[in-house]
Amino acid sequence: MPSTAKQAETTAWEAVRATPFTRVHGRPTRHDYETLKEQAATLASQVEDITYAWSRDMTDNYGLLADIIGADEYYDLTGIDTYASPGEPASYDPNITNATLTHERKRREEEWELVRTAWFIRKGFLRGVADNLRDALDEQYYSQLKHRLTAYRNVTPFQILEHLNERWCPLDVQAKKVLKQQYYSKWDPDEHLTAFGKRLDDDQRALIRSDVTIADDDKLQFYLEEMYDSNRFDKQEMLTWEQQPVATKTDFQLARSYFERLVKATDTYEQNAGGGSAGRNRYDSANNLADVGTELREYIQQIASASAANATDTANNIQTREKLALMEAELKKLTATLAAITAKLGHDENKNPNSSTNSDAAKDGNTRRPQMKKLRNMGGYCHSHGIHPVGADHNSANCNWQKPGHNTAATWSNRLNGNTYWPLARRVAIEQHDHPAWKDKAAPTS
Repeated sequence: MPSTAKQAETTAWEAVRATPFTRVHGRPTRHDYETLKEQAATLASQVEDITYAWSRDMTDNYGLLADIIGADEYYDLTGIDTYASPGEPASYDPNITNATLTHERKRREEEWELVRTAWFIRKGFLRGVADNLRDALDEQYYSQLKHRLTAYRNVTPFQILEHLNERWCPLDVQAKKVLKQQYYSKWDPDEHLTAFGKRLDDDQRALIRSDVTIADDDKLQFYLEEMYDSNRFDKQEMLTWEQQPVATKTDFQLARSYFERLVKATDTYEQNAGGGSAGRNRYDSANNLADVGTELREYIQQIASASAANATDTANNIQTREKLALMEAELKKLTATLAAITAKLGHDENKNPNSSTNSDAAKDGNTRRPQMKKLRNMGGYCHSHGIHPVGADHNSANCNWQKPGHNTAATWSNRLNGNTYWPLARRVAIEQHDHPAWKDKAAPTS
């Protein structure tokens, strides 16, 4: 009968396999590499019951993160330089002898069981992550690691990720350009301001390892542009900001503190006032108006189609012509309402420039929506949201906005009667337009 420690290996492996990674179709891009690495690292940092000294410091626990990102990056991130791949511990603590006292023996046996359990947890976890990574990739992109006799048995997640990094997803000029573009991702209204500021700091430090430098002045400039464009702050608040000392206006952390204080005060007021929806910024209102406008357009088209059909079938019917006249008047009213909505969207005091339309947008089917900035899970599938869902790792299994009847088992190849929505060009971030799973492709028909 297997020991408790040995059973831990199976449990750890099954837990990882229950959370598959984002499927990559075709040659992986640098973004695909970063996504897979992030998914593996996130799982690794959450592993519990690890006894290795290198897995924690005085304040934080990092689980098995070092096994995924490697010793160098782990040191840069945590300051811990003692990582070493552990060997399998003996079945029994070699320090226990015949002279060991009974109470000391019992304590040592319990501690040794924890050591063995940690080793088997690590073994099962790493095996599961390696399996997940291979499942996410076409074999031609990792087959170079295959051993003639043992196949992939001894290939670690770190080796697979390093192989992608060096062979298939090199950090070339184009990759650095994309990383820099992604750094300047606009502030999403659903992202709290404190999280946005922290993201800019964290990503700035992380990009240094990729030989991409974000200057402090550029970071501050981008942050302030987002504050103005967000429509979150009124005119008086921005005028007060303009009157701040130069030392405040030229320091990123002091700028963060100023705007975060405003948001905190607003959050506190809304909580005390009991207004759950009052705190939603003007983007929400604009989006709602845009949706209303879309619905009105569809309704107008339906009425127009019905009018044309009726006119053809009963052209000589006086009563029908009278009905058509009434419908025409109704169309004029709806058009006037739509024009008012459009004017409201187009003349907001601090409107976001990314929400405006232009000649290119007019050629697109989604003329009233801005160019998508969020990254999609290209090649992924969600039962509720369709193909290439929004979110770097969004799929059926981890969807946070599941619609009624959502099926977590649905995949690209087996959609289980799920949503077949296929995003058009304006609903795909520009840097993802060349993704092989989307470019020159269309929604599957079966």
